[in-house]
Amino acid sequence: MKDRPFLLSTLVDFPDDCQRIEWTEDLVAQLLDRLHWMGVRRVYWNYYHAGHWEWFLAYGPLGGVAKTLENLGDPMRVGRRLAHERGMEFYAVIKPYENGVSHAHPKAVLAKDGIIGLPGIGGYYHVDPWVLARPELRVKARQADLPRGLESTPVTRIQLRQKDTTPLRIRPQNLEIWTSEDNNGYRKRDLEFDLSEGVETCPHDVVDIDGNPVSSRGDEVRFLNISGLNLLDPFIAVTTNFEDSDGTFANTAVEMVRAFGPDDQPLPIVVASHKAIWRPQRDLRTGDLEYDTGLGGAMVRLDVSNSASAFHNVLTHTANAPDGVIAFAKGRNRFVSGSLCEGYPEVQAHWVEWVSDCIAAGVDGLDVRISCHSSWTDSPEIYGFNAPVAAEYERRYGVNPDIEAYDPVLLGDVRGDLYDVFVRAAKARLAAAGLPLHHHIEIESFRPDASPSRTRSRPGNITFHWRRWLRTGLADETTLFGRA
Repeated sequence: MKDRPFLLSTLVDFPDDCQRIEWTEDLVAQLLDRLHWMGVRRVYWNYYHAGHWEWFLAYGPLGGVAKTLENLGDPMRVGRRLAHERGMEFYAVIKPYENGVSHAHPKAVLAKDGIIGLPGIGGYYHVDPWVLARPELRVKARQADLPRGLESTPVTRIQLRQKDTTPLRIRPQNLEIWTSEDNNGYRKRDLEFDLSEGVETCPHDVVDIDGNPVSSRGDEVRFLNISGLNLLDPFIAVTTNFEDSDGTFANTAVEMVRAFGPDDQPLPIVVASHKAIWRPQRDLRTGDLEYDTGLGGAMVRLDVSNSASAFHNVLTHTANAPDGVIAFAKGRNRFVSGSLCEGYPEVQAHWVEWVSDCIAAGVDGLDVRISCHSSWTDSPEIYGFNAPVAAEYERRYGVNPDIEAYDPVLLGDVRGDLYDVFVRAAKARLAAAGLPLHHHIEIESFRPDASPSRTRSRPGNITFHWRRWLRTGLADETTLFGRA
């Protein structure tokens, strides 16, 4: 291996910088001057095509974006020119699976800003215009795992599960059920129900969103059964009338609640709580809750105040963030919010256009980053069954994984092979321009025991063949991306 001098680099994610600050070329120059003074000799700059910028421009509160684009034109081209003037290398970073963030809005909220979104269970997803025009190219759920007829199926029993056998303080007079027609404000229902308590064995190991152990298979856990119900409401929330923060009824969101229908049949559900990454100050009384966005591993305490003002930390999914409610909706989302499936030739051509745009901007190379914000879900194992993937799997193994029994490992290999078609095309395009291809690898997400907070940051059901990239020359350099 050839020795090289130590190189200090930095990553610029410019939309984060200009959301509330109006940037000028002089201000960008000052930023690069300061980075150069610190010893930085290579700049990685997250690439955003015109559609991505339209996404940022659509939000009224982000007032700095419009003025910044008016001042700079394409910020990446300005950054590249100024970096080169200072003798710094300049690499573009593309994220193929990034096309918007995985959180939904009530339709009326988006409409107020003139935004059209793609429908999901919890609301509408704001995605970039290219995806908005081609929603069927997003990563799709397995047909056999999509339930049907749930609109007319009532919820007759709700089970609430605690992580251990700590004695409960919840009594029938403490429980409240709130419902909503559109996940935009919930109302408390005056319902009669039966409440029973019991203990059973935890069927599997449970970890929280960061991989910390919560319950182990075989542990005894306490539960509450709320029975005698007949609920057809699309969105159902369970909360309590406690006004303190002393509660102990805790579990991850996905483990805390189960729903049952006629004949006590389990119902497929997606879950929510007051936890949220974007727009974190939620209140079930007046707004929406975040369903199926990869926060199902967040710890929830049920028997505490459900008033957001009772909690000081409203910026993260951590234990002291807003709490006091667990909610669910029947069904599964048919698609992830925004990530495109790598199996479609038109998707790969779209990605290669990004590569060409970066080359035309005069970059010194390209870094491809797998992680994204557009495929977050609490059920990654049911996604990735688009027609090109299913067809290739059936060609190799003789069964259609969309409707027949399949091997998840083989499915992951198929999708990884299809993604590599794009990697080879990107490598060829860059090589023709005399430029290197780098891979930006989030090391935790490739571990077999990776925490939910990391596996959610990339598409599920796909094996990224990073060893192959290194062995076959598809990677000129690799950036290992880690989180403390």
